[in-house]
Amino acid sequence: MSKPQRTKRFRGRNYTLGPQLDTFLVCAASGVVINRLFLIITGYPQIGGREPDAIHISHAIYGPFAMMVAVALTISFLNPAMRWVLAIVGGLGFGWFIDELGKFVSNAGYLYKPALALIYITFILMFLGFRSLASHSFGPDDAVANALESLQSAALGSLDDAQRRDALARFDALAPEGAFAAEVRALLSNAPASPPRPPSAFHRLRGIIRARYVAWTHHRSFTIVIITFFVFLAASTLGSVVGLTVDGTGITKPSERVATFAAAVAGILVLIGIWQIRKSRLTAFFWFDRALLVWILVVQVYMFQQEQFAAVVGLAVDLVIWVMVRSAIAVEEQRAHMGTREDAATSGDILPA
Repeated sequence: MSKPQRTKRFRGRNYTLGPQLDTFLVCAASGVVINRLFLIITGYPQIGGREPDAIHISHAIYGPFAMMVAVALTISFLNPAMRWVLAIVGGLGFGWFIDELGKFVSNAGYLYKPALALIYITFILMFLGFRSLASHSFGPDDAVANALESLQSAALGSLDDAQRRDALARFDALAPEGAFAAEVRALLSNAPASPPRPPSAFHRLRGIIRARYVAWTHHRSFTIVIITFFVFLAASTLGSVVGLTVDGTGITKPSERVATFAAAVAGILVLIGIWQIRKSRLTAFFWFDRALLVWILVVQVYMFQQEQFAAVVGLAVDLVIWVMVRSAIAVEEQRAHMGTREDAATSGDILPA
């Protein structure tokens, strides 16, 4: 009796769980680097006295506080967009918390040297778990649950016509059966779309960029430039890691082995993406996305340990590229779901990555 009940609790997965879980992980890795950079710049400040009987407020408090804020906001507000707030604020909070891991697993404190290796392992296990959760195909129950969430957005005045059409296309593709599913679809198809708003400068710029991206994808230079760019990025990242690890005693420390292996794995993921790009841009971008996540979650954390300020620049570059790849994935996914090649992107109706 208990097993079917547990199954019911985990039905109705969110369509955007993959991007949102990835955002959580990227923000967590960024939180580790940001926290360590801040401490280095400020000379490891301490709030409170250093005497044995003095009050000391640990940096570890900030992380759980940010996670509490994220969870409280998500519990309090029904707007589905609040999940992005949870992913960003909660991810940063988790990063600030896990950065203090050395204090919890040793008597050496914050500067416990194997702590970064343990953080690597934590991120890798989370990544594999999140990928497993997001890799399963969606079913009819998921379609009904997400359609109800779209109705929730409509009730809050935040569902535009493009989002409604996209929700209906996903719903029809999964074809849930039954009277309740039919009622939900009818409600969604008749739900009032939010009135168009004058586009802000940011949205106008985004529309121009995406329209030009779509136009560029039809030129032969698109594939050549993408392949060249990612080959250069993979080679330079692997070269930087190897250059740091072989200096001196060679690749001997666990963190050096993990970073080198991760850089090599990311390079292989890039090669798979290059192999797929002529068959399916969407598939290729997914492989590039995986490579970028490996660089951000593992390689950049190691690079920061070796070259602090230079690694921050590298992290910023990887984050910008990751956002661009995510936007490209959003364009390609909406093309597939809505059955269009150019109209959705040129009209600025592409959903946010």
